[in-house]
Amino acid sequence: MSRDHTLEQVAEMGEQAEIICHLWEDHPHHLEDCELSALAALLKRLSGNVAAWLGDELAEKERGQ
Repeated sequence: MSRDHTLEQVAEMGEQAEIICHLWEDHPHHLEDCELSALAALLKRLSGNVAAWLGDELAEKERGQ
C-alpha cells in the first residue's frame, strides 16, 4: 500500500474522511438511507487506506532501526 500512494495523497484521503464526518454530523437528518450507505462505504475505504498506509510506513520505519 505505501508504494501505491504518496504522503500527499494519504493526507488528502484523511481530509476527505474528515469532511464526510463533518457532513454526517452536521446534517444527519438531511441524508437518505442510500446516501448514508454511500458515505459509509467511502469513509470505510478512505480511512482503511490511510490506516494501511500508516501501518506500512510504521513497519518500514521499525525495520530500518
